[in-house]
Amino acid sequence: MTAGFAPPFTVESTEWATAEVHAAVTSFLAREAEAMDKRDYATWLTLVEDDFTYLVPVPRTPDNPFSPHYDTRSMLIDESKWSLESQWFRRLDREIYELSWAENPPVRFRHFVTDVRVRVSSDPSVLDVRSNVMLVGTRQSDAPKFITGERIDAVNVVEGGFRLAHRWVVLDQVVIDFPQLRIML
Repeated sequence: MTAGFAPPFTVESTEWATAEVHAAVTSFLAREAEAMDKRDYATWLTLVEDDFTYLVPVPRTPDNPFSPHYDTRSMLIDESKWSLESQWFRRLDREIYELSWAENPPVRFRHFVTDVRVRVSSDPSVLDVRSNVMLVGTRQSDAPKFITGERIDAVNVVEGGFRLAHRWVVLDQVVIDFPQLRIML
């Protein structure tokens, strides 16, 4: 599934999207975050393309600050729409939820998506969307745990809105102290 060791998509233009497109994409990302926070996976799946990929490389701290802050040889998360739907989300179905011991009691999530930057590409149907993200996870009365990173999304412009085509997330933390790693950033 891995499409290389850099974002699996690039933008050939540095042209910023219009304010109207930027606002619409920001609203789309808020809708997507809300679906994940509410565990509304059926809605979330309608917001992504069938060939969607979700990649999170293993974070690292290089000696050279200009080197990638991720391992160029391995992925922490390497998923597709199919694997998310059939393996990640399936364990949360109502009929098997009581058997999903890792999710019981559930972790409450909150996504914070900030500093959204939208650029147009040479293909007008694909936008390069970069944002900073913080995910807060809380289980029962435990102290909240935080994980942050930069997202690079390829967002397709479709009739009536947008769909996520690819997501690449570079984490800020090298040591990950989070209730679980099956997370969507």
